[in-house]
Amino acid sequence: MHNPNIMTIKQVAEYLKISPRTVYKLVKEGTIPSFRIMNMWRFERSKIDQWIQEKSEINNFNENGGTAHAKSIDNR
Repeated sequence: MHNPNIMTIKQVAEYLKISPRTVYKLVKEGTIPSFRIMNMWRFERSKIDQWIQEKSEINNFNENGGTAHAKSIDNR
């Protein structure tokens, strides 16, 4: 039975447009959400999408000098 939500290292690499070696590195660092089935690394597409969104929000926050989600408070 094929589950399109479960991805292999190769599929994640293609999806993210990075090398499989980089995906392995992210797995080893614990950076990317993954799990093992026997000796094979697998990834849930929905968790990868969420991880991408979180990384994007952090990058936007940092690029805007930490003000992406900050609100101005005027106490006058």
